[in-house]
Amino acid sequence: MAKRIYVGHKPHWYENLPVSPAVLALVLAVVVIGGGAWALLGIFASPPEDAGDDAPAELGSASDAVVESVVEAPEPELEFDASSVDAASGVYEINLFSAVDGTSEVLGDSQTEAIDAAIADFADLGYQAGFVVLDLHTGKGIGYNADEEFFSASTIKAPFVTFLYQEFVDTGETELDEHLDKDYVLGGTGIMASESKQEYELEEVIADTIVYSDNTGYGMLRDHYEGPSWDEWTAAAGVPQALSVEGWYPFYGARDLAKYWIAINAYLETGCEDALSLKELFGTTEISFLRTALGSHSEVYAKAGFEIDSENGDLGAMNDAGIVSGPSGDYLIAVMSNADYDSEWMTENTELMTNLIVALDAAHAEYLAE
Repeated sequence: MAKRIYVGHKPHWYENLPVSPAVLALVLAVVVIGGGAWALLGIFASPPEDAGDDAPAELGSASDAVVESVVEAPEPELEFDASSVDAASGVYEINLFSAVDGTSEVLGDSQTEAIDAAIADFADLGYQAGFVVLDLHTGKGIGYNADEEFFSASTIKAPFVTFLYQEFVDTGETELDEHLDKDYVLGGTGIMASESKQEYELEEVIADTIVYSDNTGYGMLRDHYEGPSWDEWTAAAGVPQALSVEGWYPFYGARDLAKYWIAINAYLETGCEDALSLKELFGTTEISFLRTALGSHSEVYAKAGFEIDSENGDLGAMNDAGIVSGPSGDYLIAVMSNADYDSEWMTENTELMTNLIVALDAAHAEYLAE
C-alpha cells in the first residue's frame, strides 16, 4: 500500500529580549533606516530552542539571526471539465487557447514551424493527425484538427478502467480480489490469450489491460462492468461517441480523448489508494509513444492505442494520451492519427508520433507553461 508522507515545519516561539529604553530607541532607528519589520524580527529573534541557556546572545550579530528558507508550494492545478478544451482548434490550423476564459488565437507560421513539419510528415504518407495540449497550471493550450474522428484503439481502456475504479471498487460494490473467468480469448495485444489459467483476480485483469493493453482482459472487464453506469460516466465526461451502443472500440477525436483524460486526471488527483495504484499502471505501460519521446526527462502517465488498417474499414490508428510531468511543468496531451502501426512487424511509423510529440513538448514550454 502506497503511503503519502507529509512533511511539516515545527513552529518556532519567539520572546522579547529585555532591553533598556535607550537601546530600544537605537534598535528602532536601525529598523526604520535599515530594513523595517523584517530587520526587527531578525534582531529580536531568540536563539533556536535547542541552544543552551548559557549561549551568549549578541544584539545585531548576523550569526545569531534565525534564518528560515521559505519553500514556495507548487502552483496548484486548476480545476477542469469537459468544456475546458472547447476552444481547441477543430480544423487544420494550430491555435493557442485558454481554458480559463475560452479565448483563442491562431498561431503564426514562425511559432509552429516544428509542429507543421511533423504534421507534414504524416501527410506525406497519406495520414492525418490531431492533438490537444493543456497546461494543468496555467490553463493555456494548443489544438489542431481536434474534431476529426479516428479509431480509438486501446486508448479507450484508460477511461473504462478509471470508471471501474470509481463506480465499483471505490464504492465497495466489488473487490479487487474478485475472481473473473476467462470465458474466451481475444487476439491482438496482451498476454492473457496465451496463458493457460482460466481464473483471474480483478486486480490482475486491470493491470494486464492497462500495462500490456490486453484485449482479453479488456473484454472481460466490459462483459462484467459495462452498463448504464458506464454510459452515465462517459456522458458526464463529455464523450457521447463512446456510449455502449458504439461498441468497445469507438471512433472519437483528440478533443474527446482530452476530455476523457480531464476526467481521468481528476480521479488521479484525489490521491486515494486506488487512484495511486492506477497512476502507477499508467506510468508503466509497455508501449507509449509519449514515454518513448519524453521519458528521458519527464514522468509520463499514459495509455496508447494502435492498429493497422484492414478490410474492416478505417481502423489504422496510432494514438497516445495522458499526463506529462516534465521540466516545463505538468500538462495533459492527447494525440490521435490514422497512421498504421503494429508493435511486432510495423513500427517504422513510430517517428511520426515521437517527432510530433517532441515538437508539442517544446511548444508547451514556450507558449503554455508559466
